[in-house]
Amino acid sequence: MHTHITAATTSSEVLLNDQRLRRRYRVTILILTGVLFAIATIGMSIGAVSVPFWQVWDIVWHHLRNIPIADELRGTDLIIWEIRAPRVVLGGLVGAGLAASGVAVQAMVRNPLADPYTLGIQSGAAAGAVAVIFFGGALRSGLISPAVGGFIGALVTLLLVFSLARQRGRVSSMRLLLVGISLSYALSGFTTFMQYATHDPAGQSAILFWIIGGLGGAEWSKIPLMAIVLGVAVVFIWYRARQLNVLAIGDESATALGMRPDHLRVQLFVVLSLAIAVAVSIVGPIGFVGLVVPHVTRLIVGAEHRRVIPLSLLLGAIYLVGVDVLARWLIAPSEIPVGVLTAILGTPFFVWLIRRRDALAIREGQ
Repeated sequence: MHTHITAATTSSEVLLNDQRLRRRYRVTILILTGVLFAIATIGMSIGAVSVPFWQVWDIVWHHLRNIPIADELRGTDLIIWEIRAPRVVLGGLVGAGLAASGVAVQAMVRNPLADPYTLGIQSGAAAGAVAVIFFGGALRSGLISPAVGGFIGALVTLLLVFSLARQRGRVSSMRLLLVGISLSYALSGFTTFMQYATHDPAGQSAILFWIIGGLGGAEWSKIPLMAIVLGVAVVFIWYRARQLNVLAIGDESATALGMRPDHLRVQLFVVLSLAIAVAVSIVGPIGFVGLVVPHVTRLIVGAEHRRVIPLSLLLGAIYLVGVDVLARWLIAPSEIPVGVLTAILGTPFFVWLIRRRDALAIREGQ
């Protein structure tokens, strides 16, 4: 009888904890939606010309309803709708995409220190774009742009990582991680070499963008592709949320439940690589978003991927738009490339994460 009472008590505690997590999740979603709205407003308001918050949304509302703008607001309308609004939207989409990709990558390779950058895809995209600028002939003839070169570079890297990580028809998470990191270092070295080897000041400036990334070139024309690819990737990741829960535990558990871990890993790798390739081909390589945001998300709502994925989308959008606002505000009227700030902010977090992991390992060994 005592066993039955204990089991019932444990079951009720688990149910109560689950209900608390659900309430926390709903409240967190509402709060973060409000934070994203506020950050987006600030992002469209500040700059060399400050615009009141109410006027920002008045202009946005006019465009959403296709109502003509008053003549006296033409200049402000150009600043808000053609320059700042696409930058905020693109930053939100890229941040959300990198964060969701980071969630999937960490589950896929079962390593909390992994992110999209460690797969080598971001470095491949940067190397492809820089190669177009460096060699120049295709660029001057108009046959290929750096963005297209970046996309091709990411896809070539995807094929290289996949082929090198494949052994006896299988793709292990450890080989995937090691091959991705190795290629990432090699491609970064290749990109740096081209930066130093070019003697064209304009080319050096363009190469610098593809090394550190930024949102300065945001345009409305670039957003539909990013939104479509992000939507497809997120739907795919969400559909695999339960399998990601099992995959994060280990291949043995996944196989015991009838899953094919290698098959799922290949599918995730292809989908995520395409999403990352599109993002990097538009804004350049922006690091640490896919590392920082998933961990913060799991600290808030636990490890259940059906909660982690939606929350990481919001946090990723908030994080990148917020960092971009900071990048434009710190040394205004000039701006810091957003990739520089994400690296500066992400490095201390990465060090803390390593120390925390080591402390947990020591505690478990005692």
